[in-house]
Amino acid sequence: MMTTPKLIIFTDLDGTLLDEETHRFDDAQPALRSLTQRGIPLILVSSKTRAEIEKARETLENRHPFVSENGGAIFVPKTYFSFPFPHQKESDKYLILELGIPYAQVLKNFRSIQEETGLPMKGFSDFTPEELAFSLHLTLEEATLAKQREYDEPFVIQSDVEQIETIKRKIEEKGMAYSWGGRLHHLHGRNDKGKVVRILKELYENEFLSVHTVAIGDSLNDVPMFAAVDHPILLVGGQDVLSHFSLDNLTTYQGQGPHAWNEVTLGLLK
Repeated sequence: MMTTPKLIIFTDLDGTLLDEETHRFDDAQPALRSLTQRGIPLILVSSKTRAEIEKARETLENRHPFVSENGGAIFVPKTYFSFPFPHQKESDKYLILELGIPYAQVLKNFRSIQEETGLPMKGFSDFTPEELAFSLHLTLEEATLAKQREYDEPFVIQSDVEQIETIKRKIEEKGMAYSWGGRLHHLHGRNDKGKVVRILKELYENEFLSVHTVAIGDSLNDVPMFAAVDHPILLVGGQDVLSHFSLDNLTTYQGQGPHAWNEVTLGLLK
């Protein structure tokens, strides 16, 4: 007897499900309602912190697992899966699978790179919440949640390509990883969005036997996630992403943010 594969959707947030500037998702409501009605899991996979994503999940009324800080950790609501599985931590709400290294170690490496390169890198830890809110056009509450880092240090630098390459080499020397999220540079451990998606895909396969996985994103840090699913979808906006990678099964959609996300998701459900 053939089993119809269970559809599982992994999505980035900023510039994808959420508007890059307003951080709202109003235009995605039709697709979100349809996913809820059909019982299709929507997994938020972002460079945002746990605190930021929890706030978004509350607004979205999302009850599924989520991934924070470029694959730093997977947070699975307790009793979500019907079977036990290995995890590193447990909180009152979640079973937590950690792939990233602790923020204190990330920050130690970041300070070392600042000192060794002498370049004007400025991390989130160097900003007050007020400064961060002003620089990134966030509310004070959003900036405060964004500073609650656990696995990843976003940073800014007014620099040329050569300086960025110098920073990347230093990051590599320290056994760390670099990613670009469309607006910010990121320093973190050897975790990425692809590794966490593969873990979650295996858990869902254990639950449903057969799954069909989709990933929707808009930035270079989404590429590992694209490579881990059956159907990757890139929302194409202002930044040049396509020239940096190639996937045979990639679908592209001209447009970004919740309106584009709504269109591609409704298309998947037809």
